[in-house]
Amino acid sequence: MGELISNAADGFAIAMLGMILLSWTVLFSLFWTMRRQAAKRDRQVDALLEELEASDRPCPTAPPHDSKRRVWERNPDWWK
Repeated sequence: MGELISNAADGFAIAMLGMILLSWTVLFSLFWTMRRQAAKRDRQVDALLEELEASDRPCPTAPPHDSKRRVWERNPDWWK
């Protein structure tokens, strides 16, 4: 019966393959868990969030026109 690992290079290669397999397993389990949690999402909460977002939007109104400014110019205090 021969030795399972013949030298240090073979051992290193097997250890790296093990680490790659472990990392892929962790990534797969994370994606699987995220997908499972997304499937359990409550649709009523999504509807409430959309309703709140729609109610927070200001109604589009025309800005008051200043006769000294041209239409394409911004107000001097536009950053406030």
